[in-house]
Amino acid sequence: MGREQLVLGPFELRLYIENLREELIDIGQKKGLSHQLTIQVSEQLDFFLNEYKKATDKRTNLQ
Repeated sequence: MGREQLVLGPFELRLYIENLREELIDIGQKKGLSHQLTIQVSEQLDFFLNEYKKATDKRTNLQ
């Protein structure tokens, strides 16, 4: 089966981003900044930060 998409609102997205940020810091401290897992989580965090920015930009443009 294909991947299911989960739609998060801005609040849930922000919580997810905070959790990813904490995970990134933890992994970076334990495995090092150039470890593949650290880079992977960093890329995920970048993606969700961009999604959050898009979502909040849309909301401010509607007001």
